[in-house]
Amino acid sequence: LLELYGLVSVIDHYAFGDLKSFKSKYTRLDNDENYEDIKRRLAPICKRTLRRQVNEYIKFTNRSAITQEFYPSIEEQTLYELVSDYLQRDKLYALPSSQRHLMTLILRKLLSSSTFAISDTLEALAIKLEGLVTEKEEVATDLFEDYEAIDELIEEWENESIEPEFYEKRAKEYDIRDYQNIRIEIEDLHKFSKLAKSITKNSKGEALLASLKKGFSATARTGAARKAVIFTESKRTQKYLLEILDESEYRGKVVTFNGSNSDPESKRIYENWLARYEGTDRITGSRTADIRAAIVDFFKENATIMVATEAAAEGLNLQFCSLVVNYDLPWNPQRIEQRIGRCHRYGQQHDVVVVNFINKANAADQRVYEILDQKFKLFNGVF
Repeated sequence: LLELYGLVSVIDHYAFGDLKSFKSKYTRLDNDENYEDIKRRLAPICKRTLRRQVNEYIKFTNRSAITQEFYPSIEEQTLYELVSDYLQRDKLYALPSSQRHLMTLILRKLLSSSTFAISDTLEALAIKLEGLVTEKEEVATDLFEDYEAIDELIEEWENESIEPEFYEKRAKEYDIRDYQNIRIEIEDLHKFSKLAKSITKNSKGEALLASLKKGFSATARTGAARKAVIFTESKRTQKYLLEILDESEYRGKVVTFNGSNSDPESKRIYENWLARYEGTDRITGSRTADIRAAIVDFFKENATIMVATEAAAEGLNLQFCSLVVNYDLPWNPQRIEQRIGRCHRYGQQHDVVVVNFINKANAADQRVYEILDQKFKLFNGVF
């Protein structure tokens, strides 16, 4: 209620009197008189317009969901089981106990994204451990630089963070048995990474073209433009998907969007955009904002598909696109809603189709999807 007081005070400083009076009267709304009184005071300030009241003025479009099922290959399933068994060991030297829950979650996310996403991370963990044994001052770089949603994930897990100093232990802190176990763990991580790198095709990636065909067929029935945004949680997976699409009918019609947008193609798009709008107020002077605008304009005018990381889930207006593909499905329903909201927003002229990928050989993935589905039904019912 104090947040309500603050918000109302921005509009009318005298609506509730001073803070002390407000707290004494309303902090506990335990009787009907106080409850009705605060509603009366809010009436001139808080306005809620219902959808049915504006239907004749604003066109609201619907959204529909399509499930893209896939089955992993034997090699992919073997990798999944090996890494899953590893993550469930009682003691892991590569994952400090204070960060284990969060790091395990990220590793599982990368594992479900693609073999390309997990392979280098497993290798980096092995190098981190080798640094502990050999007492090297400098070990592997950022473990999770590939996973752009890490800040959101840390925010969701309020009491955990990824701190590099946990890896700065020295050999004197370990006994002979620790040494032996660390070396075994290093060998296992190298083995997992080698297996991941040997898998050059992912069943999930192979299913992408089929999902686009289904999605575009659905949007064509509404007369929508042939545009799709594909969301992944990994930059390495993003690169892999770009390669798949470049070998298909979509060659030359794909643009990527991530947190850095530092690849040569993005730079070229940005430079052309600057030349196009030189001397106009379209250019803000902020490279970050301008390159985002440049890529969105290119997607709207030239490309058919945008392959995006979580960096594109906020702040972009993609209402000209009506197909959203959740290649990697976040476990937080609000983040899914943010993604869909890039396209399903005021100004959208067509119904929006959402494609969600599910690994049919993975009971955990299916359970996560089931829970997300239940939560979305809750959102629709309550809000």
